[in-house]
Amino acid sequence: MRRTLAPATLSVERPHRSLSVTPWMDPNHTAHPTPADTDTEALERLRRFGGVKLVGGMIALFLEALPQRLAAARRGLAHGDAHVVEHELHALKSSSAQLGALRMYRLSQEGEALARAGALDDASHILDALDAEQPRVHAWLTEARAVGDA
Repeated sequence: MRRTLAPATLSVERPHRSLSVTPWMDPNHTAHPTPADTDTEALERLRRFGGVKLVGGMIALFLEALPQRLAAARRGLAHGDAHVVEHELHALKSSSAQLGALRMYRLSQEGEALARAGALDDASHILDALDAEQPRVHAWLTEARAVGDA
């Protein structure tokens, strides 16, 4: 059985089609992650499973790969390659969920679905929101690692 989050949506009318916009797509989202944006328990579960060193390593790898994944998704978008966009957002979705970056997870999930459906214009908006989310997630995970949460 597959569980999915059921976000509240707003309908934005466009000529000949409508775009479903979720609240977490707003690139002007708060400057600092809120409890709804992150899950510190995810880091604690990982720490209990593999220790501080493992979680610190996972955070380091994630933070290193994050800009590379977003850049690769942008290149795929620029070349009209929905498969590349879907692949990169799928990988970002999985790793952000593991580390508790919930807003990034939800954005990646939505972008992956849009790319799978071939809706690259709409996926572009998701990438904009992910670009805005990147520094917030980076700051949150860096702080979590520094204070020993990870």
